[in-house]
Amino acid sequence: MPNPRFVVVVGCLVLAACPGPGIPTITPSLEPGYFPPIPPASEFDTTAERSDVRRLIVGNCPDRCRPGPLAWIQPRISAASWSAEHRDSAGGEVIARIISEGGYRKFNIHDRLGGRDTVYWAVVRRGAALVSVFRSTTPGARDVVANVEVIHHGPGFFRGLSAARWLWSDTDDLAWGTCDGGACCKSDGIALAR
Repeated sequence: MPNPRFVVVVGCLVLAACPGPGIPTITPSLEPGYFPPIPPASEFDTTAERSDVRRLIVGNCPDRCRPGPLAWIQPRISAASWSAEHRDSAGGEVIARIISEGGYRKFNIHDRLGGRDTVYWAVVRRGAALVSVFRSTTPGARDVVANVEVIHHGPGFFRGLSAARWLWSDTDDLAWGTCDGGACCKSDGIALAR
């Protein structure tokens, strides 16, 4: 007669090793601390044609502002191939990477001693709304949840090519990037009031 403990252990091992359609998938939580998986560096486009680099502006423009830290924004290569449904489901997606040579009050860019800060920009659904979440790689930094404006262009608009740019409003910097195959996203990077 088989040992009941042995049957239970073998059954658990078989179920874990052979996932099938009968086993439910676990979807990520959108709790305040949730952030989509950070892609490897090879998934970001560093070419000048699709990414951007410039000094971000510090101070209050137009009267009291000056050039600040040099910062790169690089799009996620696969962003132009996603549908809006893909981006909005499963907890959102990282759409761009920001690398800065110095601290900046927006976009969650921290001043790291002797080094650059890298920030990942994700567009995620929180409740009924989409938001930007900026995650710094600085140890101990908390995520910044900011606004996002989705500008719809229509499916296939980007023809499979993602881009990211720094934009200038009348008084401040904005981040802009491809967030799916038919839309781009724009954010001012300022934390939303909780």
